[in-house]
Amino acid sequence: MLVWSLAWLMVFSTSSDPDPGPAGIPLSVGDARLHPSRMSLSCYPGETLSLSTPDSCSWAFSGGEPASCSGTSASWTAPRRHGVVRLSLSSRDAVQEYALIILVDASRWRTTTLNSYPIGLYGDGNSRRDNPAAFIEMRQADAGVRLSSHFTLGEFLGHTEGCYPQYLALDLRLVDKLETLLSSLGESYPEPLDIHVFSGFRSPEYNSSIGNETDFSAHLYGTAADIWVESFPPNNLMDDVDRNKRIDIGDGSFIVDLTRRIEASGSVPVGGASAYRWTPQHGPFVHIDVRGRPASWQTQLNLVPDPVI
Repeated sequence: MLVWSLAWLMVFSTSSDPDPGPAGIPLSVGDARLHPSRMSLSCYPGETLSLSTPDSCSWAFSGGEPASCSGTSASWTAPRRHGVVRLSLSSRDAVQEYALIILVDASRWRTTTLNSYPIGLYGDGNSRRDNPAAFIEMRQADAGVRLSSHFTLGEFLGHTEGCYPQYLALDLRLVDKLETLLSSLGESYPEPLDIHVFSGFRSPEYNSSIGNETDFSAHLYGTAADIWVESFPPNNLMDDVDRNKRIDIGDGSFIVDLTRRIEASGSVPVGGASAYRWTPQHGPFVHIDVRGRPASWQTQLNLVPDPVI
């Protein structure tokens, strides 16, 4: 029981460790191994997954139906309810927790609310093809669920309405891309770093309320994040990652260039990436997404000059 409690605190609460490291026990779904830093996966209600580890483990699920479990593999069927199931893996050398997220199928959803949560309409509201594939149902206790070494579920819910459950779309490949970016930054940056996600998923209703007119923003589909990179402990401001003794759009451009090199390696999905200058609300930041094709755009309008820091 003590081991379970310690593992829960390690994985499902925000860690103060600036470099918590990769998952202690790697996990594969079918033939695909999860990103080394990933600590979560998603599936639909009633879906059966074939899971495996490289070494023999004991398997413990907090819900669903494990049809069979051997030392290195398990067949598991998700419950019919939405939410988060915990998988505890224990080997001779490590203990690891994974979050198994049971999705809400959005393909048939066609109203402005979901379980009383205001979402709005995608596109003109007349075609389900404009909907995201799925939503994640997040209860208040789920905000700290660890998606990966450095990111929790609540970080990607860009706006809260104060009522629970709340809903968000999130492509977990975006989490993998941010983890890869953070790892690449760490190879040349001596100080511990963190990526602050200040805008992840935006519902159509919220996106419209803040003055955005586009119907096809990647934020609406959970494939985008606006971020800055900061030193540890966090200070809510982009760090001087390009080492020019200024905090300005150049730091964002440095991150965009690094993102393009990572994409070129084939290790992460390609997508949009653009650097933004200081705004009246916060310092410079970067938009990164996994839309599946390269994209960039002008970001100078309605911003303020870069102050010298």
